[in-house]
Amino acid sequence: MKDSGTTLTDGPELQAPTRLQALRNAFLRSKLRMSIQRIRHIVRKEFIQIVRNKQNFRFIVIAPLFQLIVFGSASRMDIRAIDTVVADMDRSTLSRQVVEAFSRSGYFRIVAQVPAYDDVDWYLKKGEASMALLIPPDLERRIQANRTAQVGVLVDGVETTTAGTVSGYAQSILLRFSLDILSSRTNRMQGNLFESITPHLIVPEVTEASRAWFNPNLDSKNFFVPGVLVLIILAFAIVLTSAVIVREKEIGTIEQLMVCPITRLELILGKTIPCFVMELAVLLIITPLALVFYEIPFRGSYLFFFGTCIIFLITSSGIGMTISSFCKTQQQAILTSFMFLQPAVLLSGYAFPIENMPDVVQYLTYLNPLRYFIVIVRGVFLKGTGWEILWPQVIPIVVMGVFYIALAARLLQKRAD
Repeated sequence: MKDSGTTLTDGPELQAPTRLQALRNAFLRSKLRMSIQRIRHIVRKEFIQIVRNKQNFRFIVIAPLFQLIVFGSASRMDIRAIDTVVADMDRSTLSRQVVEAFSRSGYFRIVAQVPAYDDVDWYLKKGEASMALLIPPDLERRIQANRTAQVGVLVDGVETTTAGTVSGYAQSILLRFSLDILSSRTNRMQGNLFESITPHLIVPEVTEASRAWFNPNLDSKNFFVPGVLVLIILAFAIVLTSAVIVREKEIGTIEQLMVCPITRLELILGKTIPCFVMELAVLLIITPLALVFYEIPFRGSYLFFFGTCIIFLITSSGIGMTISSFCKTQQQAILTSFMFLQPAVLLSGYAFPIENMPDVVQYLTYLNPLRYFIVIVRGVFLKGTGWEILWPQVIPIVVMGVFYIALAARLLQKRAD
């Protein structure tokens, strides 16, 4: 009976914490369910506004497609048919061979031949030529006398990147031309010794056997077009989300939202989710188009690619919502968005290597989510890399996404300005 009494006495005491925990769990589930329902109503309201505005179709579909075609076609570093003016002062067989070597290469296009060195200045100043080939009057005579002859290459240095590439092409052609002359003379010497009892002349040499890995043809569109995809979705996400809260302020409905029984985080999520769906739709439209239209390779995992794209879109939407939280007008929000976009693009490594930037600027790039995502996209497209290699690039994007969404909720005061 004693044991039975103990059981009757301890039973309610043991069950009380369990009941309290069950009530707490039920309350949390009810609270979460109500929160999701409130977010769903805000999302529905935003989608109704999006559908009513017919201009959104042009903004969602036509604008990204136009940007992809224009930016993808314009972002090229390949140099072809460089306009070249020639000042041939030698007028010999060898000098004509030099000019033909440049013309046959496919990199240079001879636009004019002038009789004097000074005449090339006019073509360079007017922009009708980017390079001048200056052949001295004693070219063939010096070569036949086994002496060194110098061929001048004058490059328009206004565009430094192009000038360096053009100069490298010209040096490569002249070097190959010199090696051909050396090989021809060696063959003649071997021919002279062919009937003699002495052994043939053997000239050892080291030849180039290089190959570009991941991008065999060194096609710049394979490098730039994935970056263009990133720039389009980033600009679209930030510009779109940066105006959602500001629009409520301008039309005077922000007061109604402020008196509603919703939290700031619920308002942020309810406004962000429709924008995120539109951004995802743009991504699903322009990515297949880029693969088909530009014929760029895709060697990685589609699942990993779209997974990281979703993370990046969430981070970009958080940045846009942060801008929208402290701006008062849509014009101010759009200007602030472009103030963020321009430095983000320059400090992303899209066109300029980060390693070539000053040390202070390189440290600033670590705060730029675009820097990490461009590495991910190019790695997936060109190298076929995945999570096992690119996870150090994914983690900062996740951290920044959480930070910006929390910052947007913090900046959005639950009161009307």
